[in-house]
Amino acid sequence: MQYTVLYNVFVQLLYLTSHGLTGVLAELQPPTNVRINSVNMGLVLEWNASENQTENMTYRAEYRSLIGSFKAVCFNTTAPSCDFTPHLNPLGVYVFQVRAEQDGDTSPWVKTKEFVMDEQTILGPPSVTLVSTGTEIEVNIQDPVFRIRRFRDVYNHAIFRITYWIEGQEEKARHVNTSYYKKVLELEPLSKYCISVMVLTQRFFKHSQPSNVTCEGTAEANYLVNPWLLAFLVFVMIALVIGGMVLVVWLCYRLVRFLGTKAHLPEHFTEHMLDKRCSSFLAMHKSPPPDEVYHEVIICSAGRETLFPLKK
Repeated sequence: MQYTVLYNVFVQLLYLTSHGLTGVLAELQPPTNVRINSVNMGLVLEWNASENQTENMTYRAEYRSLIGSFKAVCFNTTAPSCDFTPHLNPLGVYVFQVRAEQDGDTSPWVKTKEFVMDEQTILGPPSVTLVSTGTEIEVNIQDPVFRIRRFRDVYNHAIFRITYWIEGQEEKARHVNTSYYKKVLELEPLSKYCISVMVLTQRFFKHSQPSNVTCEGTAEANYLVNPWLLAFLVFVMIALVIGGMVLVVWLCYRLVRFLGTKAHLPEHFTEHMLDKRCSSFLAMHKSPPPDEVYHEVIICSAGRETLFPLKK
């Protein structure tokens, strides 16, 4: 009798255990390795597929800020990622979650920790171009391009660290910091320099990924001619030549005028003499000189006689 009771209990336990195990095995497994990939204020939630994934399994991904409820961005998707970038603020703090769904069944949610956008996003490298002029290399830099907002809207206090070295001597690299988008490096002649740039921010003391290494050569110092200076000198020389020619022509013209002119009274003198008040003077000026009439006069004195002409 006791054996029969024990047998029935054992069978029931085995039945319950087998059904419970089947239920566990049949439960939908959640995604694994859930992670956040954020570069330049873009944010993509990524995960690995569930262990028992089938063809008709989909995923649902949601987010929420510190205040507010979860909002779905991706649902009924088979892709193992979801792009949340257009829905986020670069100064926000967010939590993300994802689960698997299949034929009305759902897996448990997998949540991330709080993600602070401006503190935890990865800063991509700046853009760098080089211009070589003689022994100088001009480094032109552009901020990393953010997917939302502009770089300076979030990190308004930032500088660029320029690292440069002679090709093959990276262990002797030198660094220089600048807050400007253009920096001219005075380097050795006839050498090839390699340059890389990164951004350093005052906010959270972040640094960007370094730019690609770019190499540029310098020229020989003895043959350095600034093209703008050369153009200016040519312009000055042409201006001096033309000015000199104009001056010579003007002096020749003045000389010919001086040698070929006749003496004449100034014009204001002539106008003055034509005045009625000066008519007598003008008539006297234009009349011929008068004839002088004179007679001989004899003056007698004691002892001698002198003859003088006497004018009348």
